[in-house]
Formats: sequence, C-alpha cells, structure tokens
Amino acid sequence: MLREEQIDIRRQRAKASRFVIENLTKKRVFSEYRVTNPESKGQYTVTVHGFDVGDNSCTCPDFKSNTLGTCKHIEAVLEELKDDLPAHLQKKKATFTRPEVYLHYGDPWRVGVHLPARHSDKLGQLAKRFFDDKGLWHGKGRFEDLIPEIQRVPEEVTVLSDAMEYIEREVEQADMLQKERAWLEQLGEGKIDWQPLHVPLYDYQMRGAIFLACRGRSILGDDMGLGKTVQTLAAVEILVRERNINRVLVISPSSVKYQWATEIQKFTSRAVQIIDGSPEARQAQYLEPTFYRLVNYEQVVRDRDAINAWKPDVVVLDEAQRIKNWESKTSREVKRLKSPYAMVLTGTPLENRLEELFSIVQFVDERRFGPAFQFLSDHRILDADGNLKGYRNLDTIREKLEPIFLRRTRAEVLTQLPARTDNTVFVELSDEQRQPYEDQKTMLARLMQKGYLTDVDRKRILACIVNMRMVCDSTFLFDKQTHVSPKLDELAELIPELLEDDAHKIVAFSQWETMVNEAAALFAKLDVGHTILHGGLPGKERQAVLKKFQTDPECRVFLSTDAGGTGLNLQIADTVVNLELPWNPAVLEQRIARVHRMGQSRPVRVVNLVTRGTIEERVLRTLEQKQNLFAGIFDGDDDEVTFTNVASGTLMKAVRDLLTDPKAGGEAVATARATIPGGSDVWRAAAAFLESLAASEAGPPDDVSELVKAAIQKLRTRLEQRPE
Repeated sequence: MLREEQIDIRRQRAKASRFVIENLTKKRVFSEYRVTNPESKGQYTVTVHGFDVGDNSCTCPDFKSNTLGTCKHIEAVLEELKDDLPAHLQKKKATFTRPEVYLHYGDPWRVGVHLPARHSDKLGQLAKRFFDDKGLWHGKGRFEDLIPEIQRVPEEVTVLSDAMEYIEREVEQADMLQKERAWLEQLGEGKIDWQPLHVPLYDYQMRGAIFLACRGRSILGDDMGLGKTVQTLAAVEILVRERNINRVLVISPSSVKYQWATEIQKFTSRAVQIIDGSPEARQAQYLEPTFYRLVNYEQVVRDRDAINAWKPDVVVLDEAQRIKNWESKTSREVKRLKSPYAMVLTGTPLENRLEELFSIVQFVDERRFGPAFQFLSDHRILDADGNLKGYRNLDTIREKLEPIFLRRTRAEVLTQLPARTDNTVFVELSDEQRQPYEDQKTMLARLMQKGYLTDVDRKRILACIVNMRMVCDSTFLFDKQTHVSPKLDELAELIPELLEDDAHKIVAFSQWETMVNEAAALFAKLDVGHTILHGGLPGKERQAVLKKFQTDPECRVFLSTDAGGTGLNLQIADTVVNLELPWNPAVLEQRIARVHRMGQSRPVRVVNLVTRGTIEERVLRTLEQKQNLFAGIFDGDDDEVTFTNVASGTLMKAVRDLLTDPKAGGEAVATARATIPGGSDVWRAAAAFLESLAASEAGPPDDVSELVKAAIQKLRTRLEQRPE
C-alpha cells in the first residue's frame, strides 16, 4: 500500500509539472528522452523499455534512491506517449538487439544483463554464471571476474556507465576491506611500521584513519577532542598511497576553514587553498591547482558547479550536522556534490530526531536507509493525530550503520588519551556585533594616531579595548539591551556532544559576570542543570555552590568568573570551556588547573571559544606562538596587578602590535622586544596593564595617575636591576 501511494504521488507530480520532453534517439516509443524542468532548469534522461513499473530508468536522484522503479520524469514521458499510442502497443516491451550490462535500481541495487534473442553459447554461459533467470546478479560470482569474462565472448557487450561505476566500486571495496583487515591485525600486534602523518597517531586514531580510508564513504562520529581532523588527514594520506588521489575538498563552517588550514600545514606537506572573497575572486581561485581546497557550507550553495567541475576525489564534511535538515537548501546542494570518496565528521550525528541521522547518512550512501518514506514508516511511532511519539526498530538502524559508521567515546579510549586536549572553536562576528566592534576599533585607531596622550586618552584606549572584547562575547555586555552571541549559539550546538553521557561535567569560565549570567540563561533554556560562582558570592554560599556541583548528578555545568580560577578543586568535571581567552596565560592555566590537576582520573578537554578576525584571534596567536612573552607578569600571589600603566610610547607600541598586525604577534612582538630597551619587562608590563584594566566591567579606574606613578617606579626599579 505504501509503495503504491508513493508511485501515485509521483504520477500526480508528473501531471502537475510542465516538463519539456525531447526524443533523443528518434525511435517511436522505446527511446531515450530528455526531460527538462523549465522552472528549475534541471535536466534528466529517461530510457523507456516498457509501460510497466520497473521497465524504465531515469538519471534523477529520486529514481536512484526510491526503489519504486519509477519517478515523476518517467511518469511524465509515459503519460505523453500514451496519449498518441494505441492500447495494444502499450503492452509491448522493448527488444534488445545488442547485449548490455546495466544497473537495476531496485532494493538492493543489482547489476543486470539484457540479452538479445540470438546470442552465442559463451554469452549464455556467462549469463548463467553471474545472473539469475531474470537477468539479475545472483551473488555467486565475483565482480572482478565479470569484466574479463565479458571481453572473452564473441559479441560486443555494452556495459552502461552507472553499472561500470558500481562494479568498479565493489571491486575496490573488496580490495580495501581486505587491506583493512590486514592493517588492523598488524596494528593489534604492534607491527605497523608506517605513519601517514608527520606525527605518530594513537592506536585508536590509526584505526579511525584506516576505517575512513577503507570504507570509501563513511562517518566518523567520535567524541569531541579525540582528533577527528587528524584522523581524516591520515585517511587522506592512506588514499594517496593506495588510490593515488590528488584533490580533496573540505567543507566546514566558515570560521573553521582557517583551523583546517593550520592543521593541514602542521601535519602534512600538502598544498592548501582557502576559498574566500567575491564571486569573481572565488571563480578564479577554483581554477588554481591545489591538493586541499577549503570552503564553507554557504559557498557550496553558491559555487556548487565550480566545485563539481574541479572533480574532487574526496569530499570531507566537518560538523556535518549542518546538513541534518534534508529540506534545507544547504543540505540539498551539498548532496549534489560528486566524489568517489566521502568522509563525514560529526560528534552529534543524532541530536533530536531520527530524520537528522537519515539526512547525514544520505550524503554518504543515499540508499543505506532506503527511501525516506519507507524509513519513516518503519521507524517512527505516531499517535492517532499523526504526532511523533517515539522510534522503533533501532537495531535495524544500527545494523545498517555498522559498515559506514565509527564512533568512540572518550571512555572507550581512555588509556590512550593524552592527559589534556586543547580545542579552539572559532565563531564569526554577527552583523549586530560588527558595527559596535568596528566603531570601537575606529576610535582606538584615532587615539593611537595622536602624538601626545593625556590620562583621559589612555583611559579611552583601555575602554575601547575592553569594549571590543566584550562585544566579541555578547552584545549585551556592551549595550545591556540586545542578546546576540554567536559564542553562546555555538556552545548550544556543542552541549549535546560535551554532555553526551552522564559521566561528563563542564566548568565554564568568563572574565565577566554578565557573560556568566548570559551563559546561565542559555543552560536554563536548554534545561541543563548548572550553578554559578562569582566574586560577589559570600564564602558560605561558595561552598554550597561547589558542593552542589560535586554531589548533584543533575548539576552538569559549573559557571564561574575568574574568582573561581583559584582555590577550587573541580576534578568531578572533565571539560573546561573558556568563553573568552584571558590575555594572561597564567590566568588561563589557573582556570584549566581547577579540573586538570592531581586527583583527576580522566583526560581533560579544553574548549576555547574565539571570535575570528578580531582582537581575540590575535591574542590567541600571540599566546600560541610566544606564550613566554607574558611569563612573570605578576610578582606576588595577589589576585590583582599592582601597576596599570607604563610609558605611553611603550604602551602604544604594544597595543599597535597586538591590534593592527593581522597575523597577530609573532614577528611584530619579537621586533618590539628587540628595539625597546628592557623590552621583555616593558612588554610584560604593558600586557599586565591591559589585562588588569580589562578585568573589570566598570572599565579603567579613576585613580590611574597614582597607579601610573607606582607602575613607572616599579618598572624603573626592575630595569635598573637588569644585568647589562
């Protein structure tokens, strides 16, 4: 009944559509037809062999996946033919004058053979060896033997292109599965003597790389922090060695493209190109040679034709939950990309609905779960009103997923994990953030151009810097009215993965109490148990907050300002989220040390949220490249720095290097240290100055002048004590 309903739906769609139909081979009935949709400009080829369901074929995606034996394009052609054809002729079938091997799009796909009425004995023997009485593959032979046998018969046998692709894929799959078994056996015995990347992999990562490479099109659903990127790069290197691939397309959220480029350059010797810019600039970039090409999901929607023209060997989807909605334009366009190999990365393959998993799997293997109508009928439980109550037959889903899906949790590979894994998650400035950010940046630039700075100017400089940092977190920190925060939006996406099972708990830090409260509102909306610690909390209440987090299994998140960065033992958690990076690496390490400390029995993952293309990214680069620049900023154990300013020229040099150099720090910072007398200490003082002033939402203090005097005296004393 269900299949008949679906066939009838396609017949109704055929009647409602205004297709343009052209006879390509000019045969009266049994011919090839081009079917064009004048609205979408889509074109497909229909081959007519008869008037019964299953007789014909179409090149459209629906025909290949629906297992019905028909589609709206076939039905439109048959409807037009029937109008001019007598009823008795509609019962005829096409006769085959030449033998051909074709692909039958039933359930499952099977290779078939059409034999002419007259054929040689050798061809007849070949048909019996490989095909059943209906001319369909019976599975008793081997695909690698079929083509050589075809070449030995007297007739010229046509192997249609889709059938040849299917046969080649099956032969390759069998070969790679054999290699996978051998490699895994060697890995288990510690006998693998080759490494695909510049750095050695953990055993579980090597297994993941082998899985991705050998399964052809597959999904890696490992927990966050287990190294899905490095496993993917290793799998690509295996395919280079085994299949000589040379074009890899990586699709990711826009802010993650740059992280991919960094990882590729770090672990491989491959050329990498980031697609960016105007439509004209992007079109020119697609013509350039490269091994890795990095695009974001939005660009696939605009540039799909150019991407397909490049003919990538591998398409990698990072954070593939972006295509979980099968009705979205992004999802449809991504699924129109063509490549022999595909690697899909997601820590959350199933977040809310089974349909999301179906959509992701559809990119890897459009027929793995069968047609959508059948999948939903088999697995959804609906009430009398058609509302979703739950899902059923999940064992069937797991069984179908097993050949293409690999997932390991942190608990499964606990003994192999490093003690700590740091992850940087980039987000983009929203439109609502960009204007106030640019306003503050412009004001800062004007102040820095002044030849002489007053105390008021220096206060304004610090206020601009603090405002830019706050805007990166949330517009609410800046205007106290709007609540736009891509960081919190991204955190909401990460939560299902970070709290994937009851064993995980999170400690999340922000410099600002307001941002902590914004995050608390998010967790309340997500119905995630949480608690809050900030500097204004009395000691007795602090203990109650800490005890709740440590003992209440429903309290999954500990939100804290840097007041909680010291003096707390939070080993009950195994994840640290920094809503922004403090400029002082000592403060950053203090945060992480609340969780990553003696007594911690599990590996710790650290997630840093950074807004790309802003002051935050530049600070990140400085911390990554030159962390020792900031070492020793503080002299004692006090929570606050005791000096807040240095000579204006030195301050301006520090600020200019940090804010105006697009590559953030690196060479510019080294130059500052080399050219300023006592440069190391001066830079430290400047960093301390910025950090201490930024630490307060109230902005720079009013008594700056007194602090300046104390700072300068302290700086002079330090410089006088330096050896010549």
